[in-house]
Amino acid sequence: MFGHIYVEDKARDHAMTRRILDRFSDSTVIGIRHFKDVFNRPGQDVLIQGKDRSLILAVNDGKKIFEASPVCQDMGLGDFFYAESAMNCIFSCDYCFLKGMYGTSNVVIFVNSDDYLAECAQRLDKGPMYLCASFNTDLGALNGICEWQSIWEDFAASHTELTLELRSKSVIHDTRTEDNIIYAFTLSPEKIIKEFEKGTPSLDKRIESVNRALAKGSSVRLCFDPLIYIKDFELCYNEFADKVIRDIDIIRVRDISIGSFRISSEYIAALRRACPDSSAVLYPFEKENGFCVYPSGIRSRLIGTLEKRFVEEGFGSKLYVMR
Repeated sequence: MFGHIYVEDKARDHAMTRRILDRFSDSTVIGIRHFKDVFNRPGQDVLIQGKDRSLILAVNDGKKIFEASPVCQDMGLGDFFYAESAMNCIFSCDYCFLKGMYGTSNVVIFVNSDDYLAECAQRLDKGPMYLCASFNTDLGALNGICEWQSIWEDFAASHTELTLELRSKSVIHDTRTEDNIIYAFTLSPEKIIKEFEKGTPSLDKRIESVNRALAKGSSVRLCFDPLIYIKDFELCYNEFADKVIRDIDIIRVRDISIGSFRISSEYIAALRRACPDSSAVLYPFEKENGFCVYPSGIRSRLIGTLEKRFVEEGFGSKLYVMR
């Protein structure tokens, strides 16, 4: 997957670094002073890099736990934070805010996991906390590359005051059953997956993962976010709802989140440069409170299509909607 792996000098002796390099013994390893020398270098081409991305192993000496943006749903839990365990994603969804934020397809994995857990424990001394550990990446998709997902699972299992969310579009084969570990599966219509979520598993494969987790007794969240405006979207999302209701025992699902596409207005120009032919990002969005969003009428119709269906199924009390 990674022809080149860049390793910070101070990351070289970490146990996670050694394990990753063992998994990619055929990759060319290049030592670097600091990850930003590669990750933030100017003139990178996201489209070209996406076909042959590099991996960067680094130590995060700065802040590791951040307060989440107000456009991220806290699912009614409050005290919502995210951990920057890694930066960027091996998937290539057209609409992903990471393409606008980073300007590179290369992936950074921070290997100093003990420092992350210490910072999280320090924050927990102040009270309960809701932490999304898979925010600026997809830890499920990185599961065969590094062990970050299991590190966070083990930590949450021994810290019940922490509610841990692991969000993914990946196929996840093994889940835990602790109540405070939430596996959030992002589901999209197959038409959206094929057109805009390049490299991600099919809807059927994601549903298999959901059912596997439910059968084990894990806490499962379904995420219909972001909804993408396309021609005949009502038909598309109604057929999608039919499939989800038919193929998943949604009564056993913890909750469902629904939200339409939104992105910081600071990122939209870079996102459009990264995906110059994608209708998902070329739409003439409106600016609202510093974010690019669909006009309110389209947002209401998009969200209302799915919201109505799941309210009819008696799931209204477990719906969280970002309007």
